[in-house]
Amino acid sequence: MWKITRRSILILPVGALLSAQNRAEVPLPPDSDFPGPLPFTIALRPPGSDPEMLALMASFGEGEDQTKFIIEIQGPREKDGASEGSAETGGPISFLRGEFRHVNGSRPARFFEQLAKALAANAPSSSDAKLETLPFGIAFLGAATTRLPDGGFGGRPGDWYATKLFLGEESAEVYFNFNLVSGEAEFSMKDSDYGNTVLSELSKVIW
Repeated sequence: MWKITRRSILILPVGALLSAQNRAEVPLPPDSDFPGPLPFTIALRPPGSDPEMLALMASFGEGEDQTKFIIEIQGPREKDGASEGSAETGGPISFLRGEFRHVNGSRPARFFEQLAKALAANAPSSSDAKLETLPFGIAFLGAATTRLPDGGFGGRPGDWYATKLFLGEESAEVYFNFNLVSGEAEFSMKDSDYGNTVLSELSKVIW
């Protein structure tokens, strides 16, 4: 069973999350007009009461433009002799659940300005809803791998995880790629049709 725990992150790192035989292969489209990703930084948060939870503090910008939010990914939990919240697996892909958490004091205007460009959102708008948490589905697209020269991922073992998030009732998709060793992370466009919805969903919890 694939599991994501703080212990596996610190020891492997995160090597127990996915099968090492299935490396992510996520090349970028050849279109030169494909927008670049929105980079930000991540840091592991102190362990909480749930050892199966991966919690990351995400940060973008500095000073008056700084935006922070928390990303939590829930690994499978054992309950009554059975697996609760188990990852659904199919080939190299593993499906888990998680949520974003609001962080007070953020000033996300520039964050969303840059995110709109990265997602090719043609009519970006913020949601009126202001939430403390926002749930998502997440698909890990293979085991930890390397970054390719064109910005994609794959080829051999490395420290990057390529994942895809599913947000809101419409399951709007966006790539979330991260490196727990370097502290790098990014949001990248899956399809421009999702851009407006992804931005609106994230604005519910990043405010």
